[in-house]
Amino acid sequence: MKKLVFFLIFGTIICASCDSTKIYEKHIDIERITWNRFDIKTFDVDIRDISFTYDFYIAIRHHTDIPIPFLNLRFTMYTPSGETRIMEQKIVLKDKEGKLQGNGLGELWDVLHLAREDFQFTEKGICTIEVSSTMSKADLPGILQVGLIVKKN
Repeated sequence: MKKLVFFLIFGTIICASCDSTKIYEKHIDIERITWNRFDIKTFDVDIRDISFTYDFYIAIRHHTDIPIPFLNLRFTMYTPSGETRIMEQKIVLKDKEGKLQGNGLGELWDVLHLAREDFQFTEKGICTIEVSSTMSKADLPGILQVGLIVKKN
């Protein structure tokens, strides 16, 4: 009986943690924990169903001692139909009092930022996303990963 209860609880936790709306997730490590503004991160998303709209999230993993309160980024989308969409993004890493934003565990912090909401594709195919820094400083210390998460609505 105890085994049955354990497996039911374990199964419920596993099923609850699955996100059936997520169609893409990729995180790219940053060399030397310093992101150079000319290091453009590229993600290729296979869009198979154009009957849904899609949400695009930028995921940033950074160190607790990051010296900047926000990141200015360029989010460039190349759609399967040939359109190019460029959106400037500001991702807040610390509030006005210097408190880190997002989810932290030890010295690592994860910030998830909604970059584009409810985007409707007109054609199936590969959508290429580029994420680049537009900060005035060339090197940004403390950035460990840049990622992209795409969810269908």
